Amino acid sequence: MSIAILPELAVNADVVTNGARESIEAGLPYRLEVGIIGTAPLLMHAWNTESVKEKAASAKGSKAKKTDNVESYAYRDQDGYLGVPGVNFTAAIQIAGKFMTDPRSPRKSAYDLCKAGIVPLSHIACFEPRTQSWDYEDARRVTVMRAGVTRTRPAMREGWQLTFDLLITTPEYLSPATMAHLIGNAGRLVGLCDFRPSHGRFATTKLVAHGID
Repeated sequence: MSIAILPELAVNADVVTNGARESIEAGLPYRLEVGIIGTAPLLMHAWNTESVKEKAASAKGSKAKKTDNVESYAYRDQDGYLGVPGVNFTAAIQIAGKFMTDPRSPRKSAYDLCKAGIVPLSHIACFEPRTQSWDYEDARRVTVMRAGVTRTRPAMREGWQLTFDLLITTPEYLSPATMAHLIGNAGRLVGLCDFRPSHGRFATTKLVAHGID
């Protein structure tokens, strides 16, 4: 069976170009590799459901009730190395989005855009070099149920380093340059983990965009 091509629909191969390549690629999702270094100490406070349940069931006034299980506050990967969850990093970028206008609407911030368009690929980003021990234990007053208590958390000193992998699903709005701006604000104004932004602030050391095969 043959198909006739109408003259007005015929395409001249000599004039077919790839001129739209740049525009097409600008709309493709990409992976962003981000390296950061701490400019302030970082305090970890993971929510360990088993530890929380055990403490809640402990007798009133007991040692388990009155002291912190510091180990349960640490973030670790499956091999036991310390790190920070990727969701913590993307949350910091989302909050930084509140300081930027959404390019789709000048009346709102970019918070919702960042929440929808940035996906963490790193479950736990390990500290570099890898370690299974925190630098020190930070003890300070916090308010729990309107009462002042001393909370002890595992901490890393200024200079800690992490590398996160992100998936950017809305590249038409979140270009690598825009992401660099957002991550810069996240490190300067937001920070990671507990007692931010006095703790957990960071600076960007690496920002590499990768295509997705």
